[in-house]
Amino acid sequence: MVLTEQSFGSYQQTPNAGQVARLKLLPVDAVLAISPPGEWPATTPGTVSRFGLAVAGGSVATELIFPVGGCSFQELQETGQAGTVYRPELVATVPRNQAGLLDWIHLNRARRWLALWLDRNGQAYLAGEPGNGLRMEMSRTVNATNSMSLTLKGRFCHPAWFIETFDSAELFADVDFDLSFDFSFNA
Repeated sequence: MVLTEQSFGSYQQTPNAGQVARLKLLPVDAVLAISPPGEWPATTPGTVSRFGLAVAGGSVATELIFPVGGCSFQELQETGQAGTVYRPELVATVPRNQAGLLDWIHLNRARRWLALWLDRNGQAYLAGEPGNGLRMEMSRTVNATNSMSLTLKGRFCHPAWFIETFDSAELFADVDFDLSFDFSFNA
């Protein structure tokens, strides 16, 4: 009998930092396509390739950078008659009420979002898809601390995916298409 074993976990005793460090939000209507894991080669199996995300030219990504403990991610799975549904949720606390951020939230509150985030271990994630983005909710408090809370949540038929990189220069490379290529021998 042949047996293959698989092991998962932190058996190498590597550090494991919690929390989300950075979050990029793209309007879901600017997302042209997302190639699921395995469709393009990636450095790690089960990961969306750096070439797997197509965004309309001129799109604007908004990035939020958090102090330690400023943002968390949770994903719940539900199975019912319609199948399995994944419910990702990002909860961020932004210190100090900021007029510019509040204005941005009010201008964009009706939009749906594609979220890309980086955890403190250096792992990048992606949630949202063309036509089905995360909804944004906001609350503010002035009590022991002064802060704004943003919550992004959605419902999808797949879990939030890992993505190969969080670096915008690699994900959204500015590459021009060259029309001078030709199959003829005289080119």
